[in-house]
Amino acid sequence: MPDDLNQFRGLLDDPVEEPEVIEEPVDPTDEIPLIPDQPSDDNPSVTDDGEQSKPDENNNSGEDDDVLTSYLKSRGIKDPTKLQFENDEGGIDERDFNSLSKDEQLTILKELASSEYTDYEKDVINYLRVNNTDLQGVINYFQNKAIEDYLAQNPEAAHQKSYSIDDYSDDELYIADLAARFPDFTEDELNAKLESAKMNEDVFKKEVDSLRTFYKGEEDRQAEAAKQKEQEDYQNLQNTLLNTLNGFNEVVLDATDPQSDSLEIEDTDKQAMLQYLLEQDKDGQSQFDKDLSDPAALIEIAWLRTQGRNTISGLTQYWKKELADTRKELANVKKQLEKYQNKDNGANVVVKPRAPKEKPKTVNELWDMYN
Repeated sequence: MPDDLNQFRGLLDDPVEEPEVIEEPVDPTDEIPLIPDQPSDDNPSVTDDGEQSKPDENNNSGEDDDVLTSYLKSRGIKDPTKLQFENDEGGIDERDFNSLSKDEQLTILKELASSEYTDYEKDVINYLRVNNTDLQGVINYFQNKAIEDYLAQNPEAAHQKSYSIDDYSDDELYIADLAARFPDFTEDELNAKLESAKMNEDVFKKEVDSLRTFYKGEEDRQAEAAKQKEQEDYQNLQNTLLNTLNGFNEVVLDATDPQSDSLEIEDTDKQAMLQYLLEQDKDGQSQFDKDLSDPAALIEIAWLRTQGRNTISGLTQYWKKELADTRKELANVKKQLEKYQNKDNGANVVVKPRAPKEKPKTVNELWDMYN
């Protein structure tokens, strides 16, 4: 977001001055974020007078209309032959646009083409276009800017990193440090060293502050090392999954049968599996991570691991048997028809044998074969 946003802080406030009419036509092809999309049956357009123009129920916007008539209808005038004017008595007269004088027609066209946007509103729209943003983006920017300015002026309100060493009092920290450096000291000796050090409060305070700074640095180094290790572990996991996935090319339906059918794993399947395992959302969790916390998903995963292969194998065997029985029945019908072919009864029936289907290689092919 550019720095010159400050000149538009008024974007978030209502303008004080009354809007003035700008006699400048708006290009209908421009994409203005604050203007609705093109009108449709479910999304009527908004005309310059603030009213919604609905689709012409009488289908008066025929394809044979001339350009001027089409323009008038597009600006909310449903029937240009019935323009309504207030007469001197306060009543309403209907007149045809073509019957008006040239000056009257030009006046109507200018009013329809005039823009209702003030200079302020046009500056807002142009600013949103130039910066490729929308009103919500501007609001978010100023919200974050306000927080940053407040924290800059009130640093004590900023979130401070917590350290476990801050849970220790000065006396406890001093004793703990002595015990770590001199493990052979007794409790009495440690207390004696503490009392001796506290005889000069200023020196004792400096010594404790130095110890606290040192141990905070140790905590930072340990946290950084843990973060680094976590990243390395995650990278190693990714590499392991990728290598394993590259070798995962088929699923054997019956591991005990050397002649068992198998399903080939396609590249699109591998990509979906990798995304499921590794692709993280804004909270740093993959779908697999979420499923590990979902009892229903865990039960489904357990079923697939324990029963899925057998279920697919059973379905495959069932349909293979159904296919074999069907082919056997067709063979019997073919034999019966061949008998009639050999007879001189004027009938000549030719039956083409159906080519056997190839074995399905993927779950999708298996499903398509029998549906």
